[in-house]
Amino acid sequence: MRAGRWRPSVATAAVLLVCGVLAGCQVGPAAPAAAELRTGAPPWDAPRDAVSYIDKAGFERLPLDFSGPSPYTLTIAVTVDGRPVQVPAGIGVDKLRAEQAAVHTHTTDGQVWVEAKTAAEKPTLAQFFTLWGVRYDAKCLADACHDLLVTVDGKPAPWDTPLARNSHVTVSART
Repeated sequence: MRAGRWRPSVATAAVLLVCGVLAGCQVGPAAPAAAELRTGAPPWDAPRDAVSYIDKAGFERLPLDFSGPSPYTLTIAVTVDGRPVQVPAGIGVDKLRAEQAAVHTHTTDGQVWVEAKTAAEKPTLAQFFTLWGVRYDAKCLADACHDLLVTVDGKPAPWDTPLARNSHVTVSART
């Protein structure tokens, strides 16, 4: 090679080509889809890209094996137009990325796990519905915007009630 002039060899070209291809290839799972809150009628599955919903709900992403200093459970029952809505397994759990929210479900029986990093954390019902990917506010559950009623252990509660240990939360609304 003469001074001032550089000529790539075949080997150099091959290395540059491989590096370019590898740089364009993604390692690991694809970027998650944006968290969109559903407004249609049930049933509502657990979101597949849970990390987007974990972020939207304001939770920290935790490893799947995280259990927190004082984990607890509660149950949530949902009805729309008098019909029960199944609470799916996998709310707040992103198996593809091995991450979960402090609030999540493992089964379809309405049992909700709260495994926060500190006992001072007080997750709310609104955060739970955000994790589930369902629109929920003081007036509406998805597109059911009449007679929204929340009870905790049979007593009326605010729409954004904290998720308390061993409680039974019911949410009902009509379209």
